[in-house]
Formats: sequence, structure tokens, C-alpha cells
Amino acid sequence: MKLVRVIIRRLLLWSNVFLAITLLFSFFLTFTDPAVFWPAGFAGLPFIFLWPACFLFIPLWIFYRRRYWLIPVPALLLTLPGSGASWGFHATGGARAPGPASFTVMTFNCSSMGLLHYKTDPVKCQRIYEELKKASPDVLCMQEFFTNSGTRAPNHLDSIRLKLKYDHYYFVNHYTNWQNWHYGTIIFSRFPLIDTTAIDLQNISPEEKMIAARLLVHGDTVRLLSAHLASQNLQKNEYTVVTAPKGQARGVMKKMKAAFGLRSMQAQLIRREIAATQEPLIVLGDFNDVPVSYTYKTIRSGLQDAFLAQGSGLGRTFSAVAPHLRIDYILAGQQFTVEDFFIYRRKGFEHFPVMARLSLKR
Repeated sequence: MKLVRVIIRRLLLWSNVFLAITLLFSFFLTFTDPAVFWPAGFAGLPFIFLWPACFLFIPLWIFYRRRYWLIPVPALLLTLPGSGASWGFHATGGARAPGPASFTVMTFNCSSMGLLHYKTDPVKCQRIYEELKKASPDVLCMQEFFTNSGTRAPNHLDSIRLKLKYDHYYFVNHYTNWQNWHYGTIIFSRFPLIDTTAIDLQNISPEEKMIAARLLVHGDTVRLLSAHLASQNLQKNEYTVVTAPKGQARGVMKKMKAAFGLRSMQAQLIRREIAATQEPLIVLGDFNDVPVSYTYKTIRSGLQDAFLAQGSGLGRTFSAVAPHLRIDYILAGQQFTVEDFFIYRRKGFEHFPVMARLSLKR
């Protein structure tokens, strides 16, 4: 019996050492550009599981009355910034009260407004409109937006503009099918748009662009960047890559490696836009990467993450694959106060709309 206990402790010890080393790699590899070293793109994905698993060894070793609890402590402390970027710690009711200069901004990858194979899912489409009406953001940025200028499918551009009373909008048409089926990125605003432009994001599709706009918000000029970064382009049957046949798994890995490299280039491009901005800035959109990633670190540097400022838990924004994927963000410059943050989770949504209430510091 004593031998069994010794073997168990040894296994736990080596498991703890392995886990601590893996945690360190998971965090620090994300400082490496995946375009240069592609494994860095995968490194941050398991972080959200590794950190709490490593932490649980501390009470275990205390129970066994062993000083081995010192093994996970350095790894946990060194990777604490990754933990701080992954979890929100604000309890319900901690939001600031809205003031006269407050305004709301939302980002939403709407997955073509429920359109699939050129057929609209009426239930999903209705749910989208219900959530938008419930949130009623002052500024609404939508990625993977679809609208139809003919009669065979809904004209979502006009419907949203009229129903939610947006006087201003800017639609970047990435591509058109059959003259009337338009797909792209859009910003709706109740504030005047001073100027707008579309910036090439060097995506898989050359038409994919980022919206850059200046808005007049309560008398102040605010710059906004709305981006949809390169996705893995995985099909639903490819989400189960762990149990997939070897050939299919190889194809999934190839897609992910390509996307990691593209997103690193896009993140650097956005960082240059951030550096060149003089006005108070908001960067938002579907980044297709988790908080412990090269993409997030590159874009967020110096900006506030609205979820971390007012959110709680893991802040999941993507409904497929895993229960921890936060890949849609609202990042605000230091000139802003983040007053509140919301995630509108609704059954049937691939991405959940996220909204922040902001105000400029006076």
C-alpha cells in the first residue's frame, strides 16, 4: 500500500512539472509571430484550461504536506497577465451609471443575417432583429453582413436603418452575387459620420476590408476601426478535428496555420492604424483569436478591453467548438470610461453580439 502511495505521488509530481512547463509555453509562445513560427498560433488555445489545472495542484500538495506546491507557483505568477486577459472579475451591479455623454457601441458578426445557401432562416433572422431592438446600440458594427437590393431576399440594410432609427451608415460591399446579393461589413450610427474609408486587410479574400470611420459623438470626434480578421474557414464537420480521420485533421491544421499567419499581418496593420490615430479610438470586431494570442496582444496594447473592464466570467462570444472562446472584442482608448458591458447570448447564433457603454473622460 505504501508503494502505491509513493507511485501516485511521483505521478502527480511529474504531472505537475509537465503542466507547469506547458503553461509557460502556452503563455510565452504567444509573444512570437505565428507567421514566423506557426506553432505559436496554437499555443494560447489551451491556456484557459492549463492555468486553473495548475492552480489546483497547490491545495493538493498542501493536503499531502509536501513543499511541491512551490512548483506551480512560479508558473502561475509568470502567466498571471494571461489569466487577467482571459477572465472578467466584475460582479453584477458594478456598472457605472450612464451620464449625459454616454453612448453605446456594439459589434456583431451576424453570419449573413441567417442566410445559408441563399435561403434565409426566418427564425434566426427574427432573433437577430429582436436582439438588436433590445440592445438598440447608438453605433452598430456588423461583420459578415448581408443585404439584398432586389426582391428575392430581405433588404436588411434599409430594415435595420429604419427600424432602429439610424440616420447614418457606411456599407463596404466585399462582393456581390447576381447583382442584388451584397455581402460585406457595415456601420450604422445615430451620430454623424465625419469621414469613412475602407482599409485592405490582406485577407484570404482580397475584397475583405476594415472600416475606418470618424464620428461626431456628443460634440467630440471619435475614430472607430471595425475589423473581421481571417477565420479558419472550418466547416461544421471539421470542428471535431480531434476525432476526425487523419487526412481531415491534416487539412484542418493546414487551414489554421494559414489563418494564424494572415491574422498576424492584419494585427500589425491595425496596430499601425492605432499608432497613427490622434483622436479617441475604439477598435472592435471579430478577431478570430483568443485573449492569449499574438493577435490580441498586438491589437490591444495600450487599449482597454471593455469586457475586462466591466464583464465577468469567460465572456464567451462564439457558440461552436468550445465553451470558452472569446473572439469578438470592443477595445477602447484610455480617454474613455467603460461604464458597462453586455453579451447578448441567443440560441442559434454562431457569434453573440457584444456591446459596451462608454463615455469620454472630461
